[in-house]
Amino acid sequence: MNAGRKRSFNKEEALDKATRVFWENGYAGTSITHLTSALGINKPSLYAAFGNKEQLFAAAMDHYMQEYAAKNMDRLTNPPEAPLRKRLSAYLAGIIDVICDCESPKGCMFVKSSCESESVAVPCEVQSALDDMGQANEVALSTMLEAEKARGQLAKDANVQEITSYLLSLTYGMTILAGRGKTKAELGAVASMAISALPGID
Repeated sequence: MNAGRKRSFNKEEALDKATRVFWENGYAGTSITHLTSALGINKPSLYAAFGNKEQLFAAAMDHYMQEYAAKNMDRLTNPPEAPLRKRLSAYLAGIIDVICDCESPKGCMFVKSSCESESVAVPCEVQSALDDMGQANEVALSTMLEAEKARGQLAKDANVQEITSYLLSLTYGMTILAGRGKTKAELGAVASMAISALPGID
């Protein structure tokens, strides 16, 4: 009898599984054993495919940002003819969909990781990478708002940096609340209230 063929290793599927492990447990709370168990491979295979834990976390965070975060950023600018307030509402609704998805870990992986980044258990390289991602996200949001201000969707006297900080604080707060069990409907009400309070936005 011929031996069965060895099941092929799908690196993309494995990366998605690793992402969910880090998303659920955080960097410090995730062990190599957690990862090998979730991926169904041994340690040498894990290291061969992804490098060490730090390298795998970096790959997992990039994967998360591309699959769950970047797609939602498109809602901020499309459709361009839609009022800015409507696009901001769609953006926040997209975030709520991700952080409240019953088939995924609760909350935002990036925000959860950022909150633990000051821990001594998190390497400096990981802290630095998270800081860079956070800065890039802030710049992207403020750049979008400046562009909307230039085309009249935002009042001329609107303070873009304050609005950017306001929106970031809102999204960070919502992901923490989602992790504590707040429902999609409850967070949707919070988002609606927050958007309605924004001044100078059409």
